[in-house]
Amino acid sequence: MKKWLLTGFLLALSGCAAWQPRSHPLPNPVTSPSPAPQPPPLPIELPATPSPAIPVPPRAPAARTLWQRMRNGFAMPSCNTDPAILRTAQRLTRRPQDFDRQIARALPLIRMGQQLVEVAGIPSEFTLLPLVESSYRPDARARGGFVGMWQFGRSTARLSGLDLLDGYDGRRDPWASTLAATRLIRSYGQQFGDWRLAVLAYNRGLGAVQHWVARYGMPPPQPVVPDWPLPRVARHYLLRLLAYACIVREPERFDVHLPGGQHLPRLRLLQLTAPLDMGLAARLAGMSRRNLDQLNAGYLDGRMPRHGPDHLLLPTAAYQRFVATYAMLSAATWSHFAPYRLHRYARLKFLQLSKIDPLSLEQIAQLNNIDPHQRLRPGYRLWLPRGLHLRNLQQVSPRPAWGAVHWVHRGDSLWSIARQYRLTVAELQRWNHLHRSLLHPGQILHLYPPD
Repeated sequence: MKKWLLTGFLLALSGCAAWQPRSHPLPNPVTSPSPAPQPPPLPIELPATPSPAIPVPPRAPAARTLWQRMRNGFAMPSCNTDPAILRTAQRLTRRPQDFDRQIARALPLIRMGQQLVEVAGIPSEFTLLPLVESSYRPDARARGGFVGMWQFGRSTARLSGLDLLDGYDGRRDPWASTLAATRLIRSYGQQFGDWRLAVLAYNRGLGAVQHWVARYGMPPPQPVVPDWPLPRVARHYLLRLLAYACIVREPERFDVHLPGGQHLPRLRLLQLTAPLDMGLAARLAGMSRRNLDQLNAGYLDGRMPRHGPDHLLLPTAAYQRFVATYAMLSAATWSHFAPYRLHRYARLKFLQLSKIDPLSLEQIAQLNNIDPHQRLRPGYRLWLPRGLHLRNLQQVSPRPAWGAVHWVHRGDSLWSIARQYRLTVAELQRWNHLHRSLLHPGQILHLYPPD
């Protein structure tokens, strides 16, 4: 009997030595497969989120393209994990050419998003989240007041450090909103230890997911969509994100040809020290106004407001051109530039601009992207220091930034106003939809055609 008890005691000891407690670590952050990305120049200062105290996985081999980098950073369930993911991916690529066009249009912003996702240390699936939210449209709006690529509401935007100012909405700013969203998602991943719950928290709110976890417990890996009484919208939201990742993993499976490769346009952030008219910024960068506004949709009135962030998101080539031209004058001087409209055919050297100080004729031509000896057509717009028309510019008329108007006073007439601003009566009538010459005190007249 003693021998049997001794044998049982030794077996019990050996069993205790072999048992190890199980732990539930947080999801590992995903690092870039290429050398660690440096923070872009002059980043926006938003409230910092503590880095997750979780181990960093070993680096993957360097990837040459955006899509390879993204695949190397995926960390959530793949195509074959759940049939619902595959069905959703097939539905999204029902028209492969439309899908390719959607991705091509958003490509520069997708690359920027991947960069900031890697900096935040979260899985690359979250680079694709704006496709679910807004199709990567910075100006997107939805019911309930949700705005921008990441569809921030006002309260969440303020808690995330985004500025909501008169003339600027940080939710529409691709750079600022992406930086805020990736930090918010990282905090969700750190709190729940499951990236699926981070997705649901971003969609339904932190409180809703905390309630589900408290009531039903942490979900197991299967099924992919937690077996909770989730709203249908939340289920589809998670499945769509995983479906987009599935398409990027295996594009040939869906007859999709992801555009771009090694030579994608890179976006850079340029920080200014004074506000600038967006029309002038487009001229300095050598870009169309439409393309500039798409990358900087946070500015609402065509001009950077006072106390705004005063930054521009530009492609590398436009960034370099802007910096080279902007260095000709001080930041305060650029703030006083305005566009002028040419009334008749003329050459730059005949417009009496030689006395403009400190600009030379060649610098004026460089700023306006023209040849100094080029013959300019009527209606051509020149950017020049505001107010010089009173002294030097008898052949051009002022065209200030959008929003400049004339308030009609007693005694004003269309003829006197047109003469004051070097316009024609017909132009004032056309631009202000006037069918007769009668004016009323307090009436507002636009002094140039809308773009």
